[in-house]
Amino acid sequence: SCQLCPKNTFSISGATDINGCENCPAGGHSQPGSGYCDQCLTGKYYDEPTNSCQLCPKNTFSISGATDINGCENCPAGGHSQPGSGYCDQCLTGKYYDEPTNSCQLCPK
Repeated sequence: SCQLCPKNTFSISGATDINGCENCPAGGHSQPGSGYCDQCLTGKYYDEPTNSCQLCPKNTFSISGATDINGCENCPAGGHSQPGSGYCDQCLTGKYYDEPTNSCQLCPK
């Protein structure tokens, strides 16, 4: 009987045995029995337990999709971002980043 290729592998034309299931390329993932692999998009990372892409947390970013949460890079000093960002914003001169409101506020006089 036919068996599904395991998760994170794929078979385009159907494999004759488990050895015909090819591994997804670095950063790729798939559901069991897939004919292709997915890549996480900008601002997301691959989460192994859920076998899906998740948003990078706030104040982190991923330019091209990360292979795990450690690939979501921290914003540099003074930078901030919303969850799922591909870049960090900087506050303009005369403003500072306010963590509770996740926004730039005017500096006190």
